[in-house]
Amino acid sequence: MFDFDKLSVSKFYVAPSVERVVEFSPPGLDMQNIAKVLSLAVEAKSSSVDVYDGYAQVGGRTNFRLTYLDKDGNPRGVDYNADFTVRVDGEFTSDDAVNPVIKVVESDAQANDSLMLSAVLEVSVSAQRRDEIEALIGAEQCYKTTRGIYLPSFIASKTTVAPFEDEAEVGGEIGAVLGLNTNVAVKRAEATDGGVIAGANVYAVVTYVESGEIKQKEFTIELEEELNLDGVQTGDSICVQANVKSAKIVLQGVTDDNVIKVEGEVSFRVQAYRCSEVEVIDDLFTLTNEVTITRERADYVCFDGCGFFREHVSGTAVLGDNRAAVLGINALPYARCYTSKAFVDEDGKLVVEGIVNTDIIYNDENGYNSVRTEIPFSLTIESVQPFSKTVKVCCGVEEISARARKEREIDVELSMSVEVCGYSDVTVEYISAVELGEEKPQNRSALSLYISNDGDEILDLCKALTAMPEDIMAQNPSLQFPLHEGERVIYFRSIKTA
Repeated sequence: MFDFDKLSVSKFYVAPSVERVVEFSPPGLDMQNIAKVLSLAVEAKSSSVDVYDGYAQVGGRTNFRLTYLDKDGNPRGVDYNADFTVRVDGEFTSDDAVNPVIKVVESDAQANDSLMLSAVLEVSVSAQRRDEIEALIGAEQCYKTTRGIYLPSFIASKTTVAPFEDEAEVGGEIGAVLGLNTNVAVKRAEATDGGVIAGANVYAVVTYVESGEIKQKEFTIELEEELNLDGVQTGDSICVQANVKSAKIVLQGVTDDNVIKVEGEVSFRVQAYRCSEVEVIDDLFTLTNEVTITRERADYVCFDGCGFFREHVSGTAVLGDNRAAVLGINALPYARCYTSKAFVDEDGKLVVEGIVNTDIIYNDENGYNSVRTEIPFSLTIESVQPFSKTVKVCCGVEEISARARKEREIDVELSMSVEVCGYSDVTVEYISAVELGEEKPQNRSALSLYISNDGDEILDLCKALTAMPEDIMAQNPSLQFPLHEGERVIYFRSIKTA
């Protein structure tokens, strides 16, 4: 009589993020050879994640790229790596599929008797697990109403690696390479029948020395990957995460006419989701028996998809009065974006606030100098497609430049990639059990009067009058649901006599 079905649901969970301080002091370094630190760029990547009941253990590597002047005033660049582990507590189970995200929040270099490199990392871990609900989807020999509920489901995932490379002529002799800074921004994530198309741009900046002068070369490399994913359909929501797995510089060409070649690999992690509507029994009624219904409620999150935008930001760095005047800008070895706030305003526009952090290497009367600057930004973004109420935003610096406007003022301009992922909260209410009870006492009166409550539906009348809906409507054709409080419903019965 009653047909129940087990419905599969994907449940998402994000544990509270934790901070981890990574410190590293390079062994065997001659501090007398370091006259001035010009820049410190830091990247952090996860290398492993193990999940247990109640926590996740994340392992990773922090890369410190230091640019400095030696005692002879020559610019130098070195790389150091430091491994780390961090525990993230949360409502995890050992069967969860987890994904760590690591952001560099702060970095610093202290050069005294020894060199101490430090970074503050923010580590967060998201989990995905299968949930299951048993809901009433069919019923016979009774009057019933149905409605649709939305259930989020994980369809498929895939990880792939795509190579990238580009080269540019320098037009001179490279004396030293000071550093390579890379960033990747996702530009496209589209579901097709049986697959996904993912597009991204790699932005690489090489800082080097040519004829004793610090210079930079910028690269923009476009990538597009088509992946086969069983079960994916056009219209599914796609999440693409991309990171630079490896990158290196190869110097080519001839003497006095070098060529810089950048090559490496980008790792794509693609996931497909779908929020499907399932029809379940909302309520039921029988004339002959009492029915006890058990209802349950569950809260889920549906992934709506991502949007990609390109925005421009500008600001000014002001040097202290104790600094010499800026004569020229040489390089911005890295730029990092921190998002502090992201929300959708009352007009449906996305508001993103945060800070861009960068080091500026410049010339003054004493030679090379540098300043670390923070450029605050507040973006208001419109979209043809409406934004979800709940959003997560990831920003990255694509291109950045600076110029000296006054003696102690430096104007900074940059292009920023903004990836917006939307989420919808879904509350699922369903019948989890039905018990058919004793026979009902039959209403034998020839006439019944029902005074409605506000919001009553046809099923409320059926239960109150012990009558089927078609019989009630035949005698009360003007009823419009839901009813308002105080409406009168009259029902006549045909009384059989022996």
